Amino acid sequence: MTQGLHGESYGHLAVDIAAGNGAIIKSIVNGTVTGNGYDQWGNTFIQIENDVYTVLYLHGVYSPAVGDAVTAGQPIGTESNIGYTLDMAGNLCAGRDCGYHTHLNVFDKRLGININPLDLIPAAYP
Repeated sequence: MTQGLHGESYGHLAVDIAAGNGAIIKSIVNGTVTGNGYDQWGNTFIQIENDVYTVLYLHGVYSPAVGDAVTAGQPIGTESNIGYTLDMAGNLCAGRDCGYHTHLNVFDKRLGININPLDLIPAAYP
């Protein structure tokens, strides 16, 4: 983990996890892809939802399309540095070999709030 819980000021409660450029990213929930593409900052994203959670991943190269069903543990893409990523000195990584990570945010629909994504990872990978 390269950054613990952060992002409440912009509507997230996310963690950043780095495994390296091209590392496989797996879904942490069973669900349906309800969004993918680019956000307003140029970050690639994929959003997976079920009755309980909305899970958002940023910065990777994602393969499932909107409407696809995914299962917990299923590969959904590879790690990259697409979008607004920074190096350890706080410099933008755009076009450079740095900043590879997955930004992971989980919204709990029952509670109406973002929760710690690390709370779901042990359940996804028994």
